[in-house]
Amino acid sequence: MRAIRFQNLIVPALLVFSVLCAAPPPHLAAADKASRAQLENATEVHDELQLASAAEALVQNYFPSFLDYQDLVMFHPKFGYYASGRVSFSSDYQTFPIVLSPYFGQMIAEQIFRMWDGMRSAGTLSSEERFTIAEFGAGDGALAEQILTYLAEKAKDNPRWRNFATQTTYVCYDRSPALSVAQRKRNARFGKQFEAREADATEPTAAIAPSSLKGIVLSNELPDAFSVHKVILAADGATEVAYVVPSLSAKAWDKLRKSVPPAVAELVAAADRSIQDKILASRHADTTYLNRSAFLALMESLAATKDYAAELEPLEFHEVYLPARAIPELAGHFKRYARLYAEELARNDRGVVTYLNLGEEKFVQGAAHILKAGYVMTIDYGSNWDGVITQDRAHLRTYGPEHQLQNDHVEPFEANLADDGTPQEIDTSDPYKGPTLNDITTDVNFSLMAAEGQLAGLSTVYFGAQKALASGTKVSLDVVPEYRRKHDDLIQEYESWLKDFKNGDTFKLLVQQKANTDSAYVYPDQTPEPLTLNEKDLTQAQRAAAAAIEKVLAGL
Repeated sequence: MRAIRFQNLIVPALLVFSVLCAAPPPHLAAADKASRAQLENATEVHDELQLASAAEALVQNYFPSFLDYQDLVMFHPKFGYYASGRVSFSSDYQTFPIVLSPYFGQMIAEQIFRMWDGMRSAGTLSSEERFTIAEFGAGDGALAEQILTYLAEKAKDNPRWRNFATQTTYVCYDRSPALSVAQRKRNARFGKQFEAREADATEPTAAIAPSSLKGIVLSNELPDAFSVHKVILAADGATEVAYVVPSLSAKAWDKLRKSVPPAVAELVAAADRSIQDKILASRHADTTYLNRSAFLALMESLAATKDYAAELEPLEFHEVYLPARAIPELAGHFKRYARLYAEELARNDRGVVTYLNLGEEKFVQGAAHILKAGYVMTIDYGSNWDGVITQDRAHLRTYGPEHQLQNDHVEPFEANLADDGTPQEIDTSDPYKGPTLNDITTDVNFSLMAAEGQLAGLSTVYFGAQKALASGTKVSLDVVPEYRRKHDDLIQEYESWLKDFKNGDTFKLLVQQKANTDSAYVYPDQTPEPLTLNEKDLTQAQRAAAAAIEKVLAGL
């Protein structure tokens, strides 16, 4: 089965209809039902539970936020999708560096060469200093291999490229020990020119000393995998943040408890009693609820079982929501960008469930801090402010064996259609299905990355479609790679993805430059895209509404 990470980025019409018309969960209070029904994408609220009076203060002590839940199932060292090495870069999903290999890496190498050459000419990089390509979230090291291979080939007959290759060190940074091992194994032939280190991309300065690096901080499809806050933005600016409540049916728990140590069973039972007594508005005798510690202990126990995937199936998840001010860094974010969120809400005239990636802020600011001179190149799917709030497409997607598509012939970015041409509803956005067995991703807000980068001394020198990687290079993508030419299916796959690379507008490229690096540098593409909102599009009524919403957000 062909499983591609980029499929169904355009929401099928029937799914949009169901989102707009779906009824809210039946067990909400009447007031909550009304407010949730006003949301543009109400079905994103997942099985919401009603809290007991005055229980809000206990929620943070009992349950993980959505961000904590995502971080746990993605990166826990024993069972996390990435950290455990469970991820498959071929069967779970594919990326452009894989399918357009080796050309994707060659295009990036050409762009980095121009940056290096400019720094040498500007005098911000001497011949004795190392030029470092620091790739964060490097997966299995495929992109590093493509770039280093190209450097070696170009160095054979071009003295300037030979100087570039000799001066360059490539370092992969990844949270997953298993992936770091894979990176070293794949690129061992490059010797001391390649290194792989463990590091968290949201804390670059923990791995690299501030102002110690000259070169480029590179990432491909990294920020989309950062853990995010799930947030409800009401039409009037009221904000709520999601917390996750794991559970099992009483019948499922009776069966599952036989697979876990007695101490874990006791922890689960105690957690359920406390949650039922102190948190929920009414008791649910048919359900066993787990707090944060009980969920973690249960998952660690199940990770040691032989049929791990089957043991996960009975797990269910619910959501509860608190005012966003419960998380200070989230409240600070809304205050900082109150005007922009207010204008988007006023433009849409409806509330929305959205996903806030504060890791983007930490990554880009950290990248700026570790650079003494150089660039940050970010390649990912996403949009500007205008695109990440509106619901013209899905913003959270999951990829892996629990979310495989049934149609082997769906092309990237196309809706899944039945034989009669009607859209088929496909669930690729349930982060609670098969936890730890699938990737969870969200769209990148490139406007946010640009704004936060500017605060740390990064100027944006280019933002536009991913196809701009080819600008100014002689890399020919129209020649099918040799290793694909004897297989029709591999040729068709390549041509399909090449079409999307040339014509698609979902994947973007952001290039930022550290202050005082090279005043003469210009990215070689003439079709940039805007990062700011067009405020002139707002009507007078929308502007008045935006002003009122901004006051609410600024007061968090």
